[in-house]
Amino acid sequence: MNLTRLTTPQRISLGSMIVVMIAAFLPWVSLFGISARGTDGDGVITLVLALVGLGVLAVTSRAFRPEKVAGKPSQITLIVLAALVALVGIFDMNGAAAIGLYLTLFAGLAWLVGAIWQLAAGSRTVSVNADH
Repeated sequence: MNLTRLTTPQRISLGSMIVVMIAAFLPWVSLFGISARGTDGDGVITLVLALVGLGVLAVTSRAFRPEKVAGKPSQITLIVLAALVALVGIFDMNGAAAIGLYLTLFAGLAWLVGAIWQLAAGSRTVSVNADH
């Protein structure tokens, strides 16, 4: 595995997915000293989405092999997964939100930015190459 082969947007997505996975085990709600971890609820969903995202990134990026396998379907898949994580964070946000939920929300948004950036960079590269 060679992480130096990842593009900057892919590195942002990778880091965000790792934060989402960690955040699932942290408190999502805390009230009067009583807290609930993300894995007690929707954190299981975000954990699974991040694991699937890691799998897609690993299979379609150049981290494991020199040739790039990624195409628009895999990039769109990563955008959808990131958007779902961000939506879970938004819909679960409340007045008793704790660190895990905040990390999930912000990491989901960062992942979404990285995934959209990668899609835009990929289509820009294709159009530049088509012009020459």
